[in-house]
Amino acid sequence: MTSGGYLNPQGHPPMMVMPSGSLAHHEASPPAPNYQGILDQLKKQFPRFPPHLPEQVESIYSLLQKVQQGLQDHQKQVENFLQIVETCSQPLGLQAGELSGVDKPPAQQIDARLPWDSEPQLWQDVLTQQLWQIFAEAHDKVDQLRRKRTEQVPDLEGQNPEPGYFGAEPYTEDTLDSQEGSTEPDMAPGMMLSSVAQEPSGRGCPFLKPIFWDPEDFEDTWKGPDALPWQFKKVAVPYRMEKRRTLKHGEPVLATAVSSFTRHVFTCGRGGVKVWSLVRQMAEDRFPDSHLGVPAGRAYLRTCLLFPNSTALLTGGHNLPGVSVWDLMAPALHVRDELPSASLTCQALAATLEDSLAFASFTDGTVRIWDLRDQSVVRDLPGPPNGAKSIAVKDQNVWVGGLDACLRCWDLRTAKEPLEYQFESQIISLSPNPREDWVLVGTANGQQWLQSTLRDKKYMVGCKDSTILSLKFSPLGQWWVSVGMDNLVSIYSMPTGAMVFQVPETTSVMCCDVSLNNRLIVTGSRDHASVYQITY
Repeated sequence: MTSGGYLNPQGHPPMMVMPSGSLAHHEASPPAPNYQGILDQLKKQFPRFPPHLPEQVESIYSLLQKVQQGLQDHQKQVENFLQIVETCSQPLGLQAGELSGVDKPPAQQIDARLPWDSEPQLWQDVLTQQLWQIFAEAHDKVDQLRRKRTEQVPDLEGQNPEPGYFGAEPYTEDTLDSQEGSTEPDMAPGMMLSSVAQEPSGRGCPFLKPIFWDPEDFEDTWKGPDALPWQFKKVAVPYRMEKRRTLKHGEPVLATAVSSFTRHVFTCGRGGVKVWSLVRQMAEDRFPDSHLGVPAGRAYLRTCLLFPNSTALLTGGHNLPGVSVWDLMAPALHVRDELPSASLTCQALAATLEDSLAFASFTDGTVRIWDLRDQSVVRDLPGPPNGAKSIAVKDQNVWVGGLDACLRCWDLRTAKEPLEYQFESQIISLSPNPREDWVLVGTANGQQWLQSTLRDKKYMVGCKDSTILSLKFSPLGQWWVSVGMDNLVSIYSMPTGAMVFQVPETTSVMCCDVSLNNRLIVTGSRDHASVYQITY
């Protein structure tokens, strides 16, 4: 087959596609000579005929045959395509014979061919409809499997409306400090944390058992089906946060931690740490799974910290023999190690997984470092009284903020004096950016600062109307959560500190934490903790 006007090497008349989609010959044309006749003519016309010319002509003729075969195959495909288009253009429920319109006028033909639309349904529309039907059936099967799995392991789907903003009397840290009484005598050396209502000792499986979440909960939010094409991880910022659970701790929650690996929340109060399971589907929970208590007396807790790999929980406070390391991998929760710090009141905790180090700041300004492998004291970093309210570890540097409005930085690789950065107000909370060279600073006058860890530069990235009691970066550092005495849970984005949104609470919010899967935020208030689910 050739297109109109081109020579057919075998001498057949050229063919073309008629408007009806069929093939027709042109009017008879003289057959084209074969390549041997062409060679004879060339030999007569050119006395010096090159000997290699026949081979070249034969090669050209072979290529022309291949082109002809390809054109014929293409013509067959065109015919099949036209037939498919003609078939798919017919309306559903009508046969081809019904569209011939032999006994109908043109207007009736149009009405019969197009009973519901002014345009025919092309083959692309039919294909799209079939693909969508296949996708819907597959999606229904996935939903059925997910519902079966949810019946076995309920998800955080308890309906709980967001709390309204009811003005409440703020619970200040000054009130807390006056109740704690930091001048009370020490405990007896043999006394230590005891467990109350812990996991049953007869249980064969360890407490730290992974619970299988839906795959969506662990997907990177910038890879999700609803992510925009240009959205990538550096700009993955939540746009909504919904309250899922209320954990009735019963006393002020001074610190909190959440494990997305085991779906547990730890709320720390003066009387101990309560462990809550997030598997149960309920809006309000009054019964924790375990209670890590303190002995009766004048001892109390002030802070807790979940180890980066969720295998241990650190707790510290006042009138205790040291910082306790609770083993979360044992069948029953118990104190695995005691990091010595007698006669010191712990204010804040930090830990590094790579170096197996634990850090604690105390009211006398001291920062102590332990080696978790043998519970030995590695180093003491001295500071002024009230100079170690909060602590953060970034690379090989220890950052400490105090009530003297000074931010100090020790380099663990040297024995030099710390670098000092003066701020306008008392430093209440610190949080290091896990990906970039910044430390977030929250102050008593409501200001939020980004302090560079490489040079002497800082930028104010937000301001609230009252004291910031706690702030925490997300695991990838794209945003942070800030809470305080304004009864609001606020989300800010990097690097400018733009306000994303705020969620009201009924009382002052004293602490917060973000899960490693970027899906949960837990806050602690006057008598309860709140679990929020994040939507990106």
